[in-house]
Amino acid sequence: MFCNLFQTKEKEKVQVPAGPPPHVIAMDLATGHWKAQATRAFITSNIANVMEKLCSKDNNFVSVQDIANETNLHPNATYRLLRFLSTFDVCIENEDLTSKRFKLGPVGAVLTPNHPQSVAKHVIWEASSTTTSVWNKLEDFLKTDKMVVQEATGGPDLWAHFAQNPAELEIFQEAMTGVTNEEAFFLFNKDLSPTFDLSSYSTICDLGGAEGTLSLMLTKRFPDCKYIISDLPECVARIDSSNLPSNFSIEAADFLKTAPVADAYLLKHIIHDWDNKHSIIILNNIKKANSDAAIFVLEFGPMPGPNVPHLSKGFDLHMGVMLNSLERTQEEYDALYEQAGYERIGLHRLAGGAHPLYVQEIKAKK
Repeated sequence: MFCNLFQTKEKEKVQVPAGPPPHVIAMDLATGHWKAQATRAFITSNIANVMEKLCSKDNNFVSVQDIANETNLHPNATYRLLRFLSTFDVCIENEDLTSKRFKLGPVGAVLTPNHPQSVAKHVIWEASSTTTSVWNKLEDFLKTDKMVVQEATGGPDLWAHFAQNPAELEIFQEAMTGVTNEEAFFLFNKDLSPTFDLSSYSTICDLGGAEGTLSLMLTKRFPDCKYIISDLPECVARIDSSNLPSNFSIEAADFLKTAPVADAYLLKHIIHDWDNKHSIIILNNIKKANSDAAIFVLEFGPMPGPNVPHLSKGFDLHMGVMLNSLERTQEEYDALYEQAGYERIGLHRLAGGAHPLYVQEIKAKK
């Protein structure tokens, strides 16, 4: 009886954790680069594209052998990759283990090139050798709170590295276009961004808009607006103006020096590239162009409070090591606007807050 009582008391002391134990979580964090490189290989080895084709509209299971044949890969190595990727929904393995058959999972679907919300190019960039080498210098960043691109690449900044490595620049540009495509999908869809409205503005400037991917999507929702795609001369030079709609124009400008005249401005992932000093310069240049204009600041957020996961918290560190820049809490954004003579008049969440991007609407104080 003493023995039974002892066992009961001991059992009462044992707390079964709700999730994985801490050491398992720690190992999962430490091996995160395995997931990054496996996911990147899923795309770059053409498996994602082939599975999209072979699985067809019904997303049927297909054999590893067929996937390997189409991609010119070793079937056993391909099976080992897909089995690993199936543990985080990139693909789904058939319950009959002897068949070695897989179909696309929900994560794998957005890694295919033709998905409207594809993040394939962005994954390739974030798991690239350049990004990895910079993050390997994180301890140096922690000592200085300054970007570590020079220590990682030998160049003074990321743009100098791209100038010497045009293939890397192409990967980066494709990644940024991919991000814009995915985010523009939510802004184009009224059901996913119901309070976001540009219909009352005659002319909208996509400032720092590269090839104008965002504007080209938005004109489908707000067709009566005129759009200006504005970026550095070398950026807008890549645009084929003959393919633009009639309500589009192009204006080369350095937003740290000037801005085109417009009624509203889109700043998508612009402010997070700069510290407060340079961000205020950008906002002031818009104010000089049109002090009555509305500005729509599109960034990750709102950043939640302590211990709550959000993409903005990771990107804040990422922007620090890469560019000497930062993500901001809502309080930090509001303080920035106050310094620049602006005030926030609206906040627009995407997909009811389920998407990490959100839109802040600001105007200059009178």
